[in-house]
Amino acid sequence: MPVQAIPLALLASLYPLGIAAVLVFTEAVRPRPKEALFVAGAAACTLAVGLVFAFALHGAGLGQSSQESDQYWLRLATGVFFLLAAAVVARRRPRPHTGPSRVSRAASQGGLLAVFVVGMALYLPSPFYLSALQVVATTKMSTAAMAVWVVIVVALVLITIEVPVLLYLFAPGWTVPKLQAVNGWLTRNGRTLAVAVLGLIGLWEFLDGLVGLLS
Repeated sequence: MPVQAIPLALLASLYPLGIAAVLVFTEAVRPRPKEALFVAGAAACTLAVGLVFAFALHGAGLGQSSQESDQYWLRLATGVFFLLAAAVVARRRPRPHTGPSRVSRAASQGGLLAVFVVGMALYLPSPFYLSALQVVATTKMSTAAMAVWVVIVVALVLITIEVPVLLYLFAPGWTVPKLQAVNGWLTRNGRTLAVAVLGLIGLWEFLDGLVGLLS
């Protein structure tokens, strides 16, 4: 079911560097158009990659076999992959938080085109995003429905910058401290959250595939 892509897309949205970039642009000259173009650049990159990746997998027939056993083997393999990813993330040493990148700070003082390019560069596809697209591409549905689901996944991946930018338009004084608090929480707890979500999704996919094969 494509709905299984939703938690992966939300996990991909927990991106402290993107949130930190939005904070940088709140301090820039002409902050509102720069924030809007930052989101537009991120959307252009994620949507283009998402459509190409999903339709390439779909065209290759991955997960589209009429044999139910193939579907269950794919779920089993996906579950193992996510469980291994959870173990790798759990063992990785946390990196010190270095704050917004120099590129984001430079773009905040530059032109609008630079901001758009930075949005594209910061939102190159992550493993979580590609995993969400894989779920969509390997679900049997029409071409139009798959395109709609790719757009939904992109909107969810960018939700942590889309919502703050919209809120900043109407209540900048309220939005900035809240955004700072969220960014700090993600910096401290992002790895633990990633391990928990990856582990739960991996366990669900593994058990679903295993039960299907044994039944």
